[in-house]
Amino acid sequence: MKFSHNSAQAVLFLRQAIPKMLKYNIAPNPHNYSLWYCYFSKAFPSLNQELDNTLERHGTCPPDISESLFLHYISNIENENKEKLIHSHNAFSHLVDDLSDSMDQNAQQTNSYSQALMENLTELDIHNVDDSIAPVLNKLSANASAINTANQEFRGQLSAAQSEINTLKAELENSKREANTDPLTGLNNRRVFEAIYNQFIDDKNNQDDITLIMMDVDKFKLFNDIHGHLVGDQILKYIGQLLKEICKAPILPVRLGGEEFALLCPNFKLEQAQIIAEDIRLKLASVPFSSKRTGEKLSQVTASFGVAQKRPNDGLTNLIERADKALYVAKNAGRNKVKLATN
Repeated sequence: MKFSHNSAQAVLFLRQAIPKMLKYNIAPNPHNYSLWYCYFSKAFPSLNQELDNTLERHGTCPPDISESLFLHYISNIENENKEKLIHSHNAFSHLVDDLSDSMDQNAQQTNSYSQALMENLTELDIHNVDDSIAPVLNKLSANASAINTANQEFRGQLSAAQSEINTLKAELENSKREANTDPLTGLNNRRVFEAIYNQFIDDKNNQDDITLIMMDVDKFKLFNDIHGHLVGDQILKYIGQLLKEICKAPILPVRLGGEEFALLCPNFKLEQAQIIAEDIRLKLASVPFSSKRTGEKLSQVTASFGVAQKRPNDGLTNLIERADKALYVAKNAGRNKVKLATN
């Protein structure tokens, strides 16, 4: 699903969705906000019919039904194209921000109008008025009091909705962070790696000085076979932490998968990136790893590195291939080495 509506339309749909969800005690989570946004935008007529039937039958929209409808109408469509999913996620985040700001403004304006009306009526009370006008003023005062009471109730509803919006924003940020993060090492994943590279290349102020370090843990399959995958995971976690400590901005360390890592080095020359790779190589090789369970000393953990600098006509694929070739040269030269791309 793509959010193709403009900001005003989108905020209107979400404003309609929140009271509906409050009325039927529907949990404020991203799935439900997406469903009810689609309901009021009339994106899927059959979804509207199913939601209406669900409310009539249950008096709410139970979590299992919400999840089923979300997967059927929204998730399957989005998952056909990862770029569409990212676009929709970002668009929905912007919509939530717009709605939150709009709610704050409306609450402040409504409160100001209500206070001004009550102050004006109080001023009238201290003046003598014609008996024929008094009944009208009394009715006006009663209506103003009713408006003020309704305003207080509305502000309470807005406050509750605002709390839910804040929860949704936090959940959206968490989901975005999870989508960009490798769960084992805590490093960024390939999606971020590609996005940062493209952002750097698209910036017209940047030159071509961007260097890539490819890193692969030596004989990691054998290490897993000997010590087990749990110990192997602990090693990968440590490497993730080591890369975070050594790689300061603008260097971006990422886990590409398995025992393979990459370090994107914007504005770094080949020789500068080589120094970083050597530092990581030496520190990793010097760590005396031992099993947490048995205390047994483990075999030395090392890694091999290939370093390549972007050439004027290189795309990311070319840059990775050249760094990979240098990495294989390091492997064939005995491992635990850093090699530079020569072409």
